[in-house]
Amino acid sequence: MSLELVKCGMCGKAAVVESGGRHVCPVCLEEEHRLYADVRTLLRDYEGSGLTIKDVAEMLGIDERKITHLVESGYFKLALRGGLRSND
Repeated sequence: MSLELVKCGMCGKAAVVESGGRHVCPVCLEEEHRLYADVRTLLRDYEGSGLTIKDVAEMLGIDERKITHLVESGYFKLALRGGLRSND
């Protein structure tokens, strides 16, 4: 197992992760799972409304970087005109 130094997608701090692993530090891992559930619920409640990353971040009162991290990690996808969508 080799390790690499990466920038955590949630907090922006340096983190050591397994090569090829997700770019999230151990401190933010639990927050990532909680945030995923919160965003998923929000998207279901506002299905079809075309919420953007900025909209979701404002509604949850968090930094847009955290939502962007979830999208880049494959939890959600952005539709061209339909906004943020869940991948399930």
